Amino acid sequence: MQLSEKAAYVKGLIEGLELDPKDKQTRVFKVIADLLCEMAEEIKDLGQCYDDVCDQVDGISEDLAGVEDMLSDDSFGGVCYDNDAMSHSDMAYEVTCPSCNETTYLSENSLTEGVIKCPNCGEILELGYADDELDDADDESEAEE
Repeated sequence: MQLSEKAAYVKGLIEGLELDPKDKQTRVFKVIADLLCEMAEEIKDLGQCYDDVCDQVDGISEDLAGVEDMLSDDSFGGVCYDNDAMSHSDMAYEVTCPSCNETTYLSENSLTEGVIKCPNCGEILELGYADDELDDADDESEAEE
């Protein structure tokens, strides 16, 4: 039996006693019965809200798991991303490690350092780009746009 059904049952029992409506105790019983019915209804509504929130949290959890899978190295098909590059929006440079043959995408900031560590195998990669070469490449790409 549901909470609201139990409250209605108690209210029916009180009404079935055929108490004197002018008596103070009768009024107290009726107020208590009405209160029980209202509380049961409110608890039912809260239960529905709780279920809705749980469904939303489950959906968010599934979405987050998808994002986590997407960000893992394995989900990119073996393509590794330099951690420094992940913090920049300009991941435009592609470098292939000669040791493990994995492709790494780098930001301009990573290239200007001249030396990076392969995120896949740890091999030190010397990039051999000078700052002015990168500036020339940027100028050319901006002119094409």
